Amino acid sequence: MTSTYSWLKITQADVFKGFRDEDVKFKEEITSDVRGLLSLYEASYLGIPDENVLDEAKIFARSHLHKLLYKAESTTITSHQLSRALELPSHWRIRRSEARWHIEQYKDTEGMDPAVLELAMLDFNMVQLVYQTDLEDLNRWWKELALTEKLEFARDRLNESFLWGVSLIQEPQFSYCRKIMSKLVCLINAVDDVYDVYGSPDELQLFTAAILRWDAEELDELPEYMKICFMAVYNTANELAYYTIKQQGFNCLPYLKQAVRIRTINTLLIN
Repeated sequence: MTSTYSWLKITQADVFKGFRDEDVKFKEEITSDVRGLLSLYEASYLGIPDENVLDEAKIFARSHLHKLLYKAESTTITSHQLSRALELPSHWRIRRSEARWHIEQYKDTEGMDPAVLELAMLDFNMVQLVYQTDLEDLNRWWKELALTEKLEFARDRLNESFLWGVSLIQEPQFSYCRKIMSKLVCLINAVDDVYDVYGSPDELQLFTAAILRWDAEELDELPEYMKICFMAVYNTANELAYYTIKQQGFNCLPYLKQAVRIRTINTLLIN
């Protein structure tokens, strides 16, 4: 591992050799290429700790891009594009949600190809329709679960949970994974609220013990609201395990149970 890390650092120095002068500073002449300078700035955010060359590249590129901010109206890049890049590097953004912004920018680009624009708009609309269908499915599940009706103290964060799922799993063909991720986030919020907002210390000990047992037949000692929360987590985990073994032939239930147990124990310890 150490040798690989050292090799990467050596390679990095070699890559940037052509951009630096005899004093090992970045050459001022490269600032005339706005797009290249922007690419250098974006690349600098891919560095790992102690990559001094990339740290220097970031400072150099950012400084000159700020100077060019209101002079960059050209056929290749605009001040609006520069301002957006300086606000947040493109690879830190959610790719699919960024598509709409790029479509609007492309409309006004010199040499715009109408066929490419139409294809981009069709793709965006098709993906958006998939997301909307996913959210409709989740809304039905959430209403049937009625968790926030039974647990009035619990946060209703379905839409936020779905956006989190979309940001992680963006491609349209992964609907099931995206929906399961959103469901899990909703349930994690509910369990956190049981621990952080409502449950007494004695009740939380009982709830944690129930999670560790993972037995739906042994819930008599739990308060009613905890039974509901436990069954929501239990049924969702089993649903995911059933789907996975049906589609992939792999039983993920032991791993799901372990993840839930670790989460609840950590939450109890924090509280």
